[in-house]
Amino acid sequence: MMQSLRVRLILLFGIAIVAADALQFATSFQAAMAEANKLSDYHMQQMALALQDSNFEQIEQRALPGMERSNFDFVVQVWGEDGARVYQSRSHRALPERAVLGYSTVVLDNGDWRIYAARANKRVLQVAQKIDIRRDRAISLAVSALWPVIPVSLLLFAAAWWVVSAALAPLNRIGRELANRNADSIVPVSDQGVPQEVSLLVTELNSLLARTAQAMRSQRQFVADAAHELRSPITALKLQVQTLARSRDDAALVQGVTRLQGGVDRASHLVEQLLALARQEPSSINVEPTLISLSACVDLAISDVAPLALSKNIQLKNTAQAAAMITGNAESLRVMIRNLLDNAIRYIPENGQVQIDLVAGKTSVELLIQDSGEGIPLQDRARIFDRFYRVPGTNTSGSGLGLAIAKTIADRHKARIDLADAALGGLAVKISFPV
Repeated sequence: MMQSLRVRLILLFGIAIVAADALQFATSFQAAMAEANKLSDYHMQQMALALQDSNFEQIEQRALPGMERSNFDFVVQVWGEDGARVYQSRSHRALPERAVLGYSTVVLDNGDWRIYAARANKRVLQVAQKIDIRRDRAISLAVSALWPVIPVSLLLFAAAWWVVSAALAPLNRIGRELANRNADSIVPVSDQGVPQEVSLLVTELNSLLARTAQAMRSQRQFVADAAHELRSPITALKLQVQTLARSRDDAALVQGVTRLQGGVDRASHLVEQLLALARQEPSSINVEPTLISLSACVDLAISDVAPLALSKNIQLKNTAQAAAMITGNAESLRVMIRNLLDNAIRYIPENGQVQIDLVAGKTSVELLIQDSGEGIPLQDRARIFDRFYRVPGTNTSGSGLGLAIAKTIADRHKARIDLADAALGGLAVKISFPV
């Protein structure tokens, strides 16, 4: 269930304001309670002093000094020299008995009582008050102190609403901007007026849009290249079928079938290369990298190209003995090495040699593939990794995708490919993997 950030923030502000009001009330109540206790104890003491010389047999309840302030609800009790109660200012369901001199607190069935007792003229004079009276007085004072806080709290709540709305305005603007875009729009989101806490979100969103744009460009380029490259073999196949249909003798028929078979093989190889390239695109990779042995990938790649090398009597010399552990995708690396070896075998004369060296260092692992062919001119080396590019003058059949696939896989593994002249006389391809 989606929750509103605005509502959540305002609710948190509201809870904070209510908590502050509750703390204000608790603080005011504690202060009022302490003041009420101090004031009531003072009144009890002053009342006892005022009554110590009184003749209680002649005094009426309403005439006692200080008793006119009924909101304090004091009860006066007097005990004679013989311990008998000689006076009581008012009746209660339960009243404290004679207490110790000074201040004390007793608990009765009808509540707690605060008592002040003093001895005067051979009598014990006691003034008592229910603590509930003091508590009610303190609550009344605390509520009175709280009333001015309520409008201030409402103003704070309104201010919190405005602050939250203003703070979320950039997010709302970004949301409206994205909502009004079409599906193909990859323009970066404007970060104008965006606070620092939201700028990271905008930066990552723009980074995602940039990666999406790159993936869309790659996809469009791939579709365009595939359509362009498939057009020629399909046209050739169509012409070969038409020629085969017009064949009148067995020799022409056999020749037509042979050419058609070759055209189908070339088209099939091109489609396989296109699919391999599509699978190696960053947006198509879902396999998590793991720790793998690069030498094992070299062995598998050599086994893949061994039949082609045997058909041309090419010697494959593998000196990769170390395990050379790196992080990556084993199947992709196998495809990369296989394509490099296949490219080397195809473009060198028969009875040639291809050498594979693997060196594991502290910071990198280097894979070196050398051949004894004619090499590639310097002016063409910068483009041999482009899709469908073939060195001018090359007669060997191919799709021009093998090295492009190898470069894509190397880039995804953060590896660097360098080209140089080989010690065997041909081309040396060095791939450096970070450890």
